[in-house]
Amino acid sequence: MQENTQKSTKKIWLKRFFMLAQYALVAVILWMIWGKLGRAWDQILSADYKLQLDWTWLAIGGVVYALSLPFPATYWFYALQHLGQKPKYAATLRAHIVGHLGKYIPGKIFVVLIRSGLLKGPGMDTTVCVLSIFLEGLMQMAVGALVVAGLAVGWSFQAEDQNLLLGSLLLFAMVGLPILPPFFKRGVKIIGVKKFSSEVQKVDQLSWKTFLFGVPLMLGYWFLLGISLWCVLRGIGLSVSLAVLPVALLAITASMVAGFVIVVSPGGMGVREAIICMILTTSLTAFTDTPEAAAAVSACVLRILWIIVELICAGTVYTLLASPNKDAVAESNGNNGDIL
Repeated sequence: MQENTQKSTKKIWLKRFFMLAQYALVAVILWMIWGKLGRAWDQILSADYKLQLDWTWLAIGGVVYALSLPFPATYWFYALQHLGQKPKYAATLRAHIVGHLGKYIPGKIFVVLIRSGLLKGPGMDTTVCVLSIFLEGLMQMAVGALVVAGLAVGWSFQAEDQNLLLGSLLLFAMVGLPILPPFFKRGVKIIGVKKFSSEVQKVDQLSWKTFLFGVPLMLGYWFLLGISLWCVLRGIGLSVSLAVLPVALLAITASMVAGFVIVVSPGGMGVREAIICMILTTSLTAFTDTPEAAAAVSACVLRILWIIVELICAGTVYTLLASPNKDAVAESNGNNGDIL
């Protein structure tokens, strides 16, 4: 009896510890985000550019970014199914969007921890879930690298600079080749992931169909991100034409893929802004006397806008969409009610 009481007390304390750890993680994430917002705003104020905000265009840019978020989440859901898991789409969407906040802590490992933790429940194997997160992330960046390579061809001829094209091909080799089914399966075997769970054996079910399904989804995702940046350019007072849209798409895609590869940069901070400035500056000369400053301001405003959208979306889906565990409890209670 006493032994059972001790075990029960231990479980209670462990539960409290993990709850406090979750609150601490939320506090750290919010603190990191607040710091990034402050640094981005300081860069805006220090730039030699007269900022004239158009809130309508900024709102449109924010909505477009919000609309892009389900695209990679949908591929993650599809990949989980192909790996033999039984997730619910709403729970997958919830975990994916909330997981975005983890990227603002250096190392990006918290993205994996948040998403796998939120999706833990019936029909889900943790090891397979973690594996699928890397699969989705690499798929996202592989398609991004292909977009950069395609757009960089025109950019290279226009700017007489082959570095961007060569860089995009290198990025694809780094994040694209590992996502191809034969390489991905081989990689899982080499690093010995199968030792952690028998469910990982289902990685053999991955096929070229799994890869090809993600291409249009990720293309849609990157295209919406390019539109969002273009809207931000309009939102900071630049009368940019639609001809700048391909450049905006190139800038945001190249910057985010590079930020993903540089793991130590939380949320691609610094890397993204530098590449956006490098690519946008030339195209903005026709719309402002200070193109470099305008490009820097657009990158910082974009950073602030996306963080705000991520916080709103994360709070909304976390509150409105049920977790797998809550669904299981509700189902269990329902079954008990039927029995009684």
